Amino acid sequence: MARYLRWTSVVLFSLLSAFFIWFGWLYASVEEPLWFHNAAVPDHAKEAIRPLYFALMNLIGGAALGLGVLGLVVTLTVLPKARAWIGAALALAYAIPFVMAAITAEELSKTGAPTSWHIMGVLLAVTLVACFAHALSSRVK
Repeated sequence: MARYLRWTSVVLFSLLSAFFIWFGWLYASVEEPLWFHNAAVPDHAKEAIRPLYFALMNLIGGAALGLGVLGLVVTLTVLPKARAWIGAALALAYAIPFVMAAITAEELSKTGAPTSWHIMGVLLAVTLVACFAHALSSRVK
């Protein structure tokens, strides 16, 4: 049972890492504002915010991409042989941006932008399942 739990955590953390890599690439490579971001900006301000928007998208994208690569390396090399606290540390590192993205989505929704915390809630739930699977794998045989 421990082996299945450990590999469940490795697979789930790998998928979360892949999400961060994809998300980072998407944000760092956009050439036009994403539709749900664009919906939050009044028409008269859209041109004025473009430089700031793309600078922030590059920053967020680069950080997410780096987090995903680092998480994937940890997941594939350290996690399969590691103690429970490694899974908890990785889960915390992933939970922080998911929670912040959920808060941001709710703030943007107040502008009329079609965003919601639900997607980040699902990703956070997957993170918690991966963390608990890793922690349980060190406690069962």
